[in-house]
Amino acid sequence: MTARAAISRAPRTRRTSRRIRRAAILSSLLALLLITVVVITLVRANDMLRQPAKPLATFSSNILPSFTPVSFPTLDEQSRLFGWFFSPETTPVSTIILVHDQGENRLEFGLDSAKLYEYLIDKGFCVLAFDLRRSGQSASPMSGYGYAEWTDVLAAINYVRKNAVTRDVLLYGFGSGVSAALLAADQLPPAGTAAAAAAGDARAAQVLKKYPENIQSLGFDQSYIKGLLLDTPCSSPDEYIRADCRAQGRLGEKLLQYTVPYAIRFSAGTLANTSLITILTRSQLPVFLTYSAQPTGVQQASVLTLSDERQRLHPDMTMIYISEKPGFVSGYTDDPDAYLAAVGAWLERFFQVSRNK
Repeated sequence: MTARAAISRAPRTRRTSRRIRRAAILSSLLALLLITVVVITLVRANDMLRQPAKPLATFSSNILPSFTPVSFPTLDEQSRLFGWFFSPETTPVSTIILVHDQGENRLEFGLDSAKLYEYLIDKGFCVLAFDLRRSGQSASPMSGYGYAEWTDVLAAINYVRKNAVTRDVLLYGFGSGVSAALLAADQLPPAGTAAAAAAGDARAAQVLKKYPENIQSLGFDQSYIKGLLLDTPCSSPDEYIRADCRAQGRLGEKLLQYTVPYAIRFSAGTLANTSLITILTRSQLPVFLTYSAQPTGVQQASVLTLSDERQRLHPDMTMIYISEKPGFVSGYTDDPDAYLAAVGAWLERFFQVSRNK
């Protein structure tokens, strides 16, 4: 090698070394940034899932209709869920299971819930109001914005099936309780599968075997659910998580609303961002939807997309009540009489309950 060649190669070697060092520094910074985002995401998700349970409001016994205190095991039998069971004086039409929002309890509207209970009972329905995991009196390490609570809804249906005189249920979800209700319905085998398998149908038995053992052992399928009432439904359970992240400041608005849902889904044992639109538009059940014309917290587009798709595909099986005031799960408290009248009209149309009840 000549002296000139050696001299000309030396600068190139130094330039290459500088590029490698710069790339290494950049990679280290990106890795550090990624680790920081992951840590912040996990901490925020943990805080959201482990919020202290909201205790039941103090009330006198004469405020609520007569009820029976109940408790039943979760689907995995690791803890118990607590609630109240209300019965009408006449032969009941069905049982309505109330599924509350994240951070609430069986008294979704505080003591104002009493009027809702009484209205549904007077319409001839049994009512089960219970605390989901880590809510009210129901203990659990963490909640899940519906991604975990759907199993609690199945446990509630199982309790009603074994203890109530009714032969089916209606699910009534509020906020993230909509997610829990729809996911619960979607996780059940198709209508007719359980009865056919019990009667010896080999094909139905094969279908049933595809489900987890704790679902198979329930002994019921989607046919046990006869109707859905959904207060402030969104296109995905993630939207309720994002809403809470956005409410926590600029970091939540700019970053965490996009990352925290992954962490919460992972904690609940699922990685999929479930489409509630798909579940609801696939359902042939009668559905009651209610929401504010200007939802607060959740994105308006998320609510309207679901509502519009359901109405487009199943107009004859869908009724909608829209509150004109801005809010989130607030239609009932804004105007209880109008809200209950809309619920009553839906019950009268699809379940032939008396108008004067």
